[in-house]
Amino acid sequence: MSYKEYIPPKNLNLIVDSIWIATNNGKEIESRILPDGYVDIIFDLDKQMHLNPENEIRVSGMMTKFKKVVSRENSETLGVRFKTGQFNSISNISLSEIKNTTINASNLFPKLNNSFLDELFDKKNHLEKVQLINSFLMTEINWSSLDINKLEHSVCKTIRSNYRELDLSKVAKNHCISLRQLERRFKTIVGVTMKEYHSIIRFNKAKDYITKMPNLSLLSVAFDNGYFDHSHLAKEINKMSGLNPSEL
Repeated sequence: MSYKEYIPPKNLNLIVDSIWIATNNGKEIESRILPDGYVDIIFDLDKQMHLNPENEIRVSGMMTKFKKVVSRENSETLGVRFKTGQFNSISNISLSEIKNTTINASNLFPKLNNSFLDELFDKKNHLEKVQLINSFLMTEINWSSLDINKLEHSVCKTIRSNYRELDLSKVAKNHCISLRQLERRFKTIVGVTMKEYHSIIRFNKAKDYITKMPNLSLLSVAFDNGYFDHSHLAKEINKMSGLNPSEL
């Protein structure tokens, strides 16, 4: 199994975090997809299996819990990972509607049909596939309404910076908006509540601690990342990943 990420060109980098490609040239593999705070458009390139063809191009909403996926033998999967809060640059859908689920991409983007999938499949190499996806994105972005300084983006940045200890009432006050209004706007644009986004960010920070510093005690990991104690940390990790801390 190989995995590679491509950084988008400068104009697309405003809304796209990366385009990733996972290739499985071996036997079927089952793995877990963990919450990461992003929304993706996913392309399955496997012409030998069409048991669920409506999902060959899909939009995957933001996740608050893990999902098991199967990478089939000799298959390739491409994904467009959007920066948090920027998916609405190409679609008006309320992202809260697709939390923890996927939908057929053609419901939002008529161009993403079987013809597009065939064209993508026929490209000679990864670079040509990435270029085709970039071209599609360029035609779909509503450039006139693109705003990289949206309130929701500032709130996301605040949450990422203060993930150890977060006061949502203070966040709303600092952004000159009521907490109720902010919660409604945030959920629509980002796809989850502010508390859920905070949990995702904190989980990933703790996961990085555990994988990069395996000798650090769980109690230290918990305190360093704003959890009450190691029991609280273990419970949150299991909720997000279905695993114990030692299994990450």
